[in-house]
Amino acid sequence: MAACIDTRWFWTLLILTLCGEFLLPCLLARKDPAYRPGTMAVSVLGRRGGPVARVYRLWLAWLGIWLLTTAAVYAVGAAPASRWLAAGLAVSLGGFALGAGILAALFPTGLTKDLSDRSALIHGIASALGFFALLFLPLWRALLALETDSPVMAWACFAALGLALVFFTLFVLSDKDRFQGTAVAREGLWEQLCLAAMYVPLLLDAIVHLISAP
Repeated sequence: MAACIDTRWFWTLLILTLCGEFLLPCLLARKDPAYRPGTMAVSVLGRRGGPVARVYRLWLAWLGIWLLTTAAVYAVGAAPASRWLAAGLAVSLGGFALGAGILAALFPTGLTKDLSDRSALIHGIASALGFFALLFLPLWRALLALETDSPVMAWACFAALGLALVFFTLFVLSDKDRFQGTAVAREGLWEQLCLAAMYVPLLLDAIVHLISAP
């Protein structure tokens, strides 16, 4: 991908943000006895009245803002190789940033999935759409890598896409009644693993830029 920003601070901050997506919930979970890691979605940490709600919602807002910035960087950087792939990358990252980041921060969910509450309904729809948008990020990045003769990056992103699809399927199934009480009913685990797989292209790009940056 043609580099739009080659400064170390940008890519370092991106790596720290991606790591924070997984480390922060682990730290906050210790302060929230009602939250059950592995079986609950991490958005429960930001529920109204929760002991760590303010911290987690501020984090979601930061995540959304920084990934929107990253979406713009990818759109500009990928455009010389392929405008439609640049658009795909921007929509995937931007959609996730807006839905699962900014809107999720503004409209918190509850402890249970009671969609009769307007805030929880908006949160659920925005997060779901954002999550679905990000699911395509490894695909667009793999295709862009093929366009720019980067086969190793392409296959790494295709592998990440395959894992993301598996974990996303398990994430969806974990909420179904027939899977309750089984190993599949680990919504939080599948959510985190799916996110990790979808973030692989971002992490690889950041590492490559840090290695090559002066």
